[in-house]
Amino acid sequence: MSESVPISAGRVGKAPLSALRLDPENPRIPETHRTKDTAELATLLEMGFEAYTVAQSIVELGFFNAEPLIVIPSPDEAGAWIVVEGNRRLTALIGLAYPEIRAGFATPDRWEVLATKRSISADMVVPIVIHESRATTHAEIARVHVVGKLGWRPFMQARYIAARVAEGRTLQEVADLIGIPRSKAADLYRDQAVLTQAAKLGLETSQVESAFSLLTVAMGSTKIRNHVGAPLGSQTVLGKDPVPADKAEELREVIQWVFGDEEHESRISDSRQISQLGNVIASEVGLAALREGKTLEEAKQRIQEKGLDPLKALTLKLNAAKNSLYAASSDVAEFAMDLDVQNLVDDIESLVGSIRSTLDDVEAESGQSIDD
Repeated sequence: MSESVPISAGRVGKAPLSALRLDPENPRIPETHRTKDTAELATLLEMGFEAYTVAQSIVELGFFNAEPLIVIPSPDEAGAWIVVEGNRRLTALIGLAYPEIRAGFATPDRWEVLATKRSISADMVVPIVIHESRATTHAEIARVHVVGKLGWRPFMQARYIAARVAEGRTLQEVADLIGIPRSKAADLYRDQAVLTQAAKLGLETSQVESAFSLLTVAMGSTKIRNHVGAPLGSQTVLGKDPVPADKAEELREVIQWVFGDEEHESRISDSRQISQLGNVIASEVGLAALREGKTLEEAKQRIQEKGLDPLKALTLKLNAAKNSLYAASSDVAEFAMDLDVQNLVDDIESLVGSIRSTLDDVEAESGQSIDD
């Protein structure tokens, strides 16, 4: 007799939409927005994760039986189910079925129009796969989102890994669970721990969360990692802050230089400049320039000038000024009436006049023409 192909721990079933609940522990939802309120969760997911496009698909093509929601029993409500996989699809269904909830969405008018094209009600049944506990869903969900076609962004992957480690799993077990190398799991765990530590220090981390891949690139730079004292992913101690307490200010600096904040602009424009930032941070001269508020280019120039003879350093500065003025000249006409632009041009003209005066004075004193 032939053996059956092994199947996952879940069993196929159906449940009315009214019995399905959004998961407050979904990795897509920031820690600061965790709630059991369905309307609040639906509004958050609709706004940030394109649930409307999913709703359009459901209206046009229906809900695919081949993509059931993965659920676990609700610990708070008898007969209710927490959807641990498929929250965007559930949000789409909720938006179509509940007028009072879609009224709170960012763009309710388009949802109202969409809801008229297909009738979705709370008593309609939805295909589900039932698991008895959240623990048995991990492998199935992780394979879809970490290595499957619906990939989570690095931040979501890192939070998922951290959550599994917090449950008592080793990094190797988590890596095996989701099918990625242990080294990658360790790096993501470290980066998430750095972010968590930054938040505990009172730093604004919402922008870091939305551009988490920049943090992963920064922590991949040996020079930046050394500046904040962070370990390699493989050497990160689980459950312990990765950045030493005496390096808190350095962590604050790096977060500000990479991401900026309400008072400071980021020193980089994209991830390709992370290595340049690392080189500047590793230089005493460059680090001092950044701490003075200089831009990355200004800090690089200061490093370049160090060790040069004074004449070479001067020509570098003058060339940099000339190039900047040349680049700005093409935009001046468009903003010629702007008061700030006019004042800056006046300042530049005054500085050039002062430099010219210095040259003339030196020439007169020497009795030799500059052109000789």
